Amino acid sequence: PLRGKAYKWYVPREIYPNDTYPPYCGGAGYVLSGDLAGKIYGIAQTLPIINMEDAFVGICLQALGIGVTDSPWGVFNMYRIEYERCRFSRLV
Repeated sequence: PLRGKAYKWYVPREIYPNDTYPPYCGGAGYVLSGDLAGKIYGIAQTLPIINMEDAFVGICLQALGIGVTDSPWGVFNMYRIEYERCRFSRLV
C-alpha cells in the first residue's frame, strides 16, 4: 500500500495496516461463481474499504480463506486482437 498522502492510491495504516496486499486479480473483470460473489459482498460489509477495487477484492478473498488462481493462457487478452470467430468463442 502507498502510504504517502500525495499518492492517488494512498491508504492510511488505520484503514489497512499490513505492509503488503494479499494476492489479487488486477484488472477490470473477474470470473467467479455466483455464490462466491455473494460471499465477497457479505465480507465486504465488514471490512474497511480501500479505493482500489481489485486489491479490495483480494482482501475480501483472504478474509474468506480463498486464494486466487491464474487464468488459462490466452483466455484473457489485454491487447487488441483481430476478430476470428473460433478464437473469440474461447475468450472471456
